[in-house]
Amino acid sequence: MRWKEVLYTRRLQRPLDDATREAITGEFARRRYEIPMPTELLWHSQLPQFTIKSPLVSFVVKFGREEMQVDAELSLAGKAMATQRHRAKAVGFIESIVTAIGL
Repeated sequence: MRWKEVLYTRRLQRPLDDATREAITGEFARRRYEIPMPTELLWHSQLPQFTIKSPLVSFVVKFGREEMQVDAELSLAGKAMATQRHRAKAVGFIESIVTAIGL
């Protein structure tokens, strides 16, 4: 069983497009070393969202017309281990990526 919680919501500067998707993927690959556990970035095939996936916790970033929302999906072990500081660091990482590409 996994638990879901909304961590962060923010307004977008501009809508998500194909070039922005590529920029996000490139920025994630360039900064992957900053994440202290094995992860992968997966884009949803139909929805404007990506997931930073790991065994204990995954972060789902959803793009609407005007805002972005970051959800955490935690396993039982992830729920027990993830502190507010960990959550804040994850949000900071995602925020820095979207800010770097002007979203």
